[in-house]
Amino acid sequence: MKKALSIVTLILLHFISFRTAAQLEYSKWYFGNYAGLDFANNPPTAILNSSLITSEGCASICDNAGNLLFYTEGGSIRNSSNALMANGSGLFGGGGTTTQAATIVKLPGSNTIFYVFTLQALGGNVYYSIVDMSLAAGSGSVVSKNNLLYNSSCEKQIMVKHCNGKDIWHLSHENGTNNFRAYLITSSGINLSPIISSVGDQISGSTLATQGEIKISPDGKKLAMATYTASVPNNLGNSGYRLFDFDPSTGVVSNSLVLNNQPYAYGLAFSPDGTKLYGSMAPALITNAIIYQWNVCASTSAAIVASQYSFDIGLVGSGSMQRGIDGKIYLSVGNQQSISVIHNPNSTGLAMGFTLNSLSIAPKMCGLGLPNFINPFTKPSPQAFTNTIACNQVNFSPPPVPTFTSGCSSTPYPPSGYLWDFGEPSSGTANTSSLSSPNHVYASIGTYTVKLVLLNACTNDTLIQSVNITTLGPTPAVTGPTLICKGDRYNYTVSGGSTYLWSTGSTATSVALQPTQTTVYTVSATANGCTQSKTFTVTVNPCLGIEDLQAAGVWKVFPNPVVNELKIESAFEGNVKLFDLNGRLVFETRLQPGENNINISDLNGGVYNLQLSNPSLTRNLRIVKVE
Repeated sequence: MKKALSIVTLILLHFISFRTAAQLEYSKWYFGNYAGLDFANNPPTAILNSSLITSEGCASICDNAGNLLFYTEGGSIRNSSNALMANGSGLFGGGGTTTQAATIVKLPGSNTIFYVFTLQALGGNVYYSIVDMSLAAGSGSVVSKNNLLYNSSCEKQIMVKHCNGKDIWHLSHENGTNNFRAYLITSSGINLSPIISSVGDQISGSTLATQGEIKISPDGKKLAMATYTASVPNNLGNSGYRLFDFDPSTGVVSNSLVLNNQPYAYGLAFSPDGTKLYGSMAPALITNAIIYQWNVCASTSAAIVASQYSFDIGLVGSGSMQRGIDGKIYLSVGNQQSISVIHNPNSTGLAMGFTLNSLSIAPKMCGLGLPNFINPFTKPSPQAFTNTIACNQVNFSPPPVPTFTSGCSSTPYPPSGYLWDFGEPSSGTANTSSLSSPNHVYASIGTYTVKLVLLNACTNDTLIQSVNITTLGPTPAVTGPTLICKGDRYNYTVSGGSTYLWSTGSTATSVALQPTQTTVYTVSATANGCTQSKTFTVTVNPCLGIEDLQAAGVWKVFPNPVVNELKIESAFEGNVKLFDLNGRLVFETRLQPGENNINISDLNGGVYNLQLSNPSLTRNLRIVKVE
């Protein structure tokens, strides 16, 4: 902090338990009075060549291999040679006297451009500067400096990834209000229209109240805030520790929970598994410091508050808390040549394994601050989808719901919808589906590229796999009339398979059907161990006899039987169609009002179904063609 306790600051490494390439970006901490730690080693070793002097906030950044790029305390930027970066002086930051004075983030989609956000002390402004690491022979230069983000902020800022895994939120809190501000950083830069969440206490009444950290849980869904007040809490009750919900897809902060109203609240850290929250006090030489622990996954808000565990560490001047890439939580204690450690932060109570002055940084010294890093949370990527192939019919299943096993959420990112492309454009509309578990029948042997888009509020995930069709299944075909007269009985024959099963229960190749009303039938064909089904509809019409038809006064049909020419007298315009007994259309023409002579001399002898229709009426009857 800025008052009686001067000297150091640390560098943070937020929410990382395992040593991935991305985590090595936060493997070197520069803080305090020329102090540092190198987490490329286990346990971390002291860095002794730092040029940093700060009593509070700082930040540092490495490349993916863990090589230092630069570090800052908010007033200046130093490069990997510990020298002042080109144009790196005169930053409008705390200059070593602001809780979270600085934070660094790489521009999404870039390997060389970095944003450095700096805060002024005691309710000052928020600024950002831009570093280009491609300049100065790779040592970097500040190419844009002290751009105002907004006026009058608390000493609190944190970076957290958007749940799309690419974009970044810069999160801070206004001074004098209860407003959180979330600015989205994309490959295009900073969106200067913030998401403002008015929630929790108004932070005002004392400039000391602007002090204290904010932190984000490993799953990106919880936000904790410490608010420092060096006296009995005022009537606003805004000192102490608070817990909120955070939505990494929208940047919205909600649901304030008061954990306690203790004064001197300063440091915060979440455990690697996200189930525990830790707080530390910086009591400014008045009383001994206290470490707090809460179970943020307790079943109710009251249970979270009641889960508070605390103990006196016997010293004044404890400050920032930060988690290293080794999964341990580190605590800075002012004017000490060592750093304190919580070795088992996922455990409850004394089992957390706190040791005071656990790791030497001599001859350098701590202050109150540790480095401020981005929360590297990324929405988990989905697994591959699966399929079951039976000849040329493929049944698809989506991947399991992506889960982030941390904190209190087990299935945070279920897809909101599905879009399948089966890789066979010739199948027309059947080539796509929005079902979660569709099936597709391929027409030919071959390899097809199947694409699944998982729709999500964070970002759409696209999965691509190949499906190899080596065997074609049966393609059943059915012959028989689909338009019959009531009382008619016809044989229907199926082909295309080795064995068959009709919806009537028959397993024969041909069945005789005599439906009394329009009926849907299904027949399944099996070949090569695969089964396909064919569905067809037999439409049943009343089919008036000629006498009944003529009595109706709409059409007169004669003669019947007929040799070559059928005469039809029609009261209206209409149509006439002739179908053979297999349901195939063999003749069609228009009817005019009056007598129509229909030449059917080209037809073979036999029985035909005659269909007469006009816009308001359809009639069917049988005629006999005599050769």
